[in-house]
Amino acid sequence: MLPRLVHVFLFLIPYNVASALQQGVYCYLGCELSLGSVDFNDTARTLPKKVRDCTSLRHVTSLYLCADAYCGPSGRETWLKEQGDLCANFNQTLPGWDVIDHYGDDDKKRIRRLTAEEGIWSANTVLDEVVIPEESFFLRCFRTWDTAMYENRLHWLYGFCMYYFWLVVVVIGLSTRLIHLIQHLRTQEWQPISSGEDDVERHSPARHHALLSSPYTLLKRYILVPATFGYRCSQNVGWCTVPPRIQSCTIFAFVLLNTILCVVNYQAFTGNMFWPRLSAQYFRYISDRTGIISLANFPLIWLFGTRNNVLLWVTGWGFGTYNNFHRWVARISTVQAVVHSLGYTKIIWTNGGWPYFEKYLYKHYFWNGELATIFMVAICVFSVYGLRRSHYEIFLIIHIAASVAVIWTMYYHVYIFKGEYDWFIWPCVIVWVLDRVIRMARILSFDSHFWNTKCIASYDFDSNLIRLDIPFGHSRALSNPQPGTYYYIYVLSNPLYMHQSHPFTLGYVRHPEDKSEMERPSRLQTRRASVHRSESESSTESDALLASDATSDQANPSLVFLVRPYDGFTARLKKSASSGPTELRVLVEGPYGETNPLSKFSSVLFVVGGTGIAVPLSYLAALLDSTSKSTRIHILWAVREHRFLTDVLKRDFRQIIQDRDAEDKVTLTVHVTQEDTDEGKDDDLGEGLKRCVLKAGRPDVYAAVEEEAQLEETNHGGLAVVACGPAQMADDARRATIQALERGHRGIEYFEESFKW
Repeated sequence: MLPRLVHVFLFLIPYNVASALQQGVYCYLGCELSLGSVDFNDTARTLPKKVRDCTSLRHVTSLYLCADAYCGPSGRETWLKEQGDLCANFNQTLPGWDVIDHYGDDDKKRIRRLTAEEGIWSANTVLDEVVIPEESFFLRCFRTWDTAMYENRLHWLYGFCMYYFWLVVVVIGLSTRLIHLIQHLRTQEWQPISSGEDDVERHSPARHHALLSSPYTLLKRYILVPATFGYRCSQNVGWCTVPPRIQSCTIFAFVLLNTILCVVNYQAFTGNMFWPRLSAQYFRYISDRTGIISLANFPLIWLFGTRNNVLLWVTGWGFGTYNNFHRWVARISTVQAVVHSLGYTKIIWTNGGWPYFEKYLYKHYFWNGELATIFMVAICVFSVYGLRRSHYEIFLIIHIAASVAVIWTMYYHVYIFKGEYDWFIWPCVIVWVLDRVIRMARILSFDSHFWNTKCIASYDFDSNLIRLDIPFGHSRALSNPQPGTYYYIYVLSNPLYMHQSHPFTLGYVRHPEDKSEMERPSRLQTRRASVHRSESESSTESDALLASDATSDQANPSLVFLVRPYDGFTARLKKSASSGPTELRVLVEGPYGETNPLSKFSSVLFVVGGTGIAVPLSYLAALLDSTSKSTRIHILWAVREHRFLTDVLKRDFRQIIQDRDAEDKVTLTVHVTQEDTDEGKDDDLGEGLKRCVLKAGRPDVYAAVEEEAQLEETNHGGLAVVACGPAQMADDARRATIQALERGHRGIEYFEESFKW
């Protein structure tokens, strides 16, 4: 990396022809350019130009004399070899350097000097003698080549700066993760036995690290936790979503880097032999640079957009973080591709108008490049938040098809460069293939008999809730479920949709001994299910299916997922299970995601809504374990319907708190937002809990966070605020955490459990 940075510094130094005049092959290329437009009459004009340049002794002699006059020996052997190989391609042999040995100094002085007027491309000059280009003419040609190569090196260097930037970001993420790991390991070390309250306070983590906590608290307050602007973070702003501030700062830095590198260091000059007009030089250099940087961003786009991104494991950041990076890198790359395409369109149009442009439309590389840009723009247009949210399956099909089209057309766009830019194309393909291979490996790790993985899907009409119960056979599994993780589920029942997979957060693991009659659907559900059945179906079939649900897979634990049906995939699940518990053949891919270290906090506040209750359900077993440091767990849960609450508490919540020391640790505060309910304790719902409070209306998230923060001050063990629910609730929890930090509650940490599409 250091040599690249040194090159960047050197490239910023003002251009100086004289200092480079005697260096490298570009000096020899200057001689080639100065003599490249003239012909010598010692060869037949009917031969191709390349063949004439190899066979004309006058041309070769003039070329060698030019190099001898203006260039040093550095780079000569390389240049001669390249010229010899070029001539060999035409079955010609290039004369050796010794053809000018008989020219003395006086002879060289008497040789006629070729002027710029004679050597320009439009002059059609034919010579009958050996010549040497005038020094001023040679300098123009040399500087033309040297500047073009200088710009080309810059284009590539700036393209690789994209990787250097993200390398720094990943190193910061890795370093942060290692620091947290070391701190966690230190907290596991044995501590002296306390002799009283003073000793407890003296050895508490909050007091022991007080000097270090202030900078970290400021970092959380102003950078790590807040929304980018004001309040909205999980909520959309119009047709857009705004990432958290730390992500936005990273994205802004990347946008700024791309902008700067696309507008600096262009060495245009009057007299350029390739592009005489200054405007033409700028258009060419800007078009080339934006095209190369756009292509350099491709591997990053594909890497950040995959489920099995290795950087997820290295940094511990969630899929949503890299998905935001994926979108913004793609948007920047698309803007650069548009500038690249418009720039070359302008160059072609300026050189010959529509007739000239029409000829390019038949060039294979040109129209493939135009199509690649169009597909990239289409991906961005069809990836707006509104479409992703309301028609995700349509978005996904368009996204995948257009991405394949982009790679295909871009490959043929750069094909003329003989593999020079394949370094940016093939990594995308490799990343995509590896992602699919790892997906299959995850499916096999869940169940090696993946073709026979069964799922019991049941739908409760009263609560409008789907439960997926998937037996988890430890004997065939290579990975164990962890709290806070999620799985992608493919339903194979319908061949038309079997390629689609959707992520669901794990609710909890139901063990064989926990399976009881409460798994069964209610009588009301069974009665409603019978209404949806065909008259030809007998009631005995329904009873048999329900009985099989209660008795199947008794030997294995099950993964339980709670799903609210909406459109698309979940609507099809609802339809399948509406007539009663249904056995579906599925593929299960996972687990994905990171388990947050909630067990190291003495207090944990879950702020959840609806099926977001799956998050505290997944963590409760670990938090109630004897190894957990958590002494207070408060679940603030907002639900729309009382029936939904009743169903989840009776059929899911009790599975977790059963036979565990939950009475003194867990507080459940439920807010029913669409029905009037008297405040107070519900004895039936609160069975197994001493503190179960039912309230009407929306919860006051700010008051809940402040109350828990106040209690945490006396415990000195830290407070974890975990949000999973509607976007507004998550934003309320985020802002409430910031306000608690502002009031001096240093030990509070914020975690948001949400899948960012």
